Amino acid sequence: MSSTPAFVPAASGAVPRRRDWAEQNAKYVFLMPAVLYLILLGVFPLLFSIYLVFNSWQAGSGITFVGLDNIRRLLVDERFWDATVRTIAYVVLAAGLELLLGLLIALCLQVATRGKAALRLTLALPILLPPIAISFAWKMLFDYNRGPVNYFLEAVGLPPVLWLAGQTSALISLVVVDIWQWTPFVALATLAALESLPTEIYEAALVDGAGLRAVLRDITLPLLAPYLVAIVLLRAIDAFKVFDTVYVLTGGGPGTATELLSFYAYAAGFRTFNMGFTATVAWATAIMMSIVFLLYLRAFRRIEEV
Repeated sequence: MSSTPAFVPAASGAVPRRRDWAEQNAKYVFLMPAVLYLILLGVFPLLFSIYLVFNSWQAGSGITFVGLDNIRRLLVDERFWDATVRTIAYVVLAAGLELLLGLLIALCLQVATRGKAALRLTLALPILLPPIAISFAWKMLFDYNRGPVNYFLEAVGLPPVLWLAGQTSALISLVVVDIWQWTPFVALATLAALESLPTEIYEAALVDGAGLRAVLRDITLPLLAPYLVAIVLLRAIDAFKVFDTVYVLTGGGPGTATELLSFYAYAAGFRTFNMGFTATVAWATAIMMSIVFLLYLRAFRRIEEV
């Protein structure tokens, strides 16, 4: 007469438990590479940059603790405040004009009956081009002696303009380039928002005898407001970080006329290789962008409540 070994039931019961444990924890195993990647390339540089704010680290020397010296130096630096005001002006001009032009283009595309797909594809082309390539192209267009822009001005009887060498015209040139590249994004995003609006409201308004102007003022714009705030927020954040266009077109000049915050961080830090001060500028810029984000978020919530 045979008997079943005592250890067999225990072993057979352990297999499902191991399988259950593997199934429950498999997600953590698969997530681990992404978490390690985030820690190594995200969290660690972030914490290290905070550490550098309170230290001096120049090329050829070790890291030296300086306390709040970098912050004090930043707060009394007139170039920093000039760059801040200049950046705010740049963001307001670029994002504001892009919103206006993008809204007009989107409204025109909405009522278009033919070629809408081709127009959308054409509008998307500037967005797909690298900013460096666009900057080099506009640098040739703005050339004082051989640029097509000045050639056109002279052809209509106007004097040529020092687009990239004037104190005001250089900043305007940066705004023009930003508008040319990113107005299509605003237009396409606004068009998508327009097409998502309910048509029943428009049909009821037209039945009641409302004109196109009244429909635009009382229906379209209020319904579009949350979308427009989000679109402008995206453009404002991106405009705050612009660097490549400034670097290629003007190099921050003439003088410091086009030195925006991102270029100021490069000029103040990387030209002297003071990584501590560069980290301080970067965090100051991040704080300003966070304030802008919170203001837009507050405006967005107010618009949603209306």
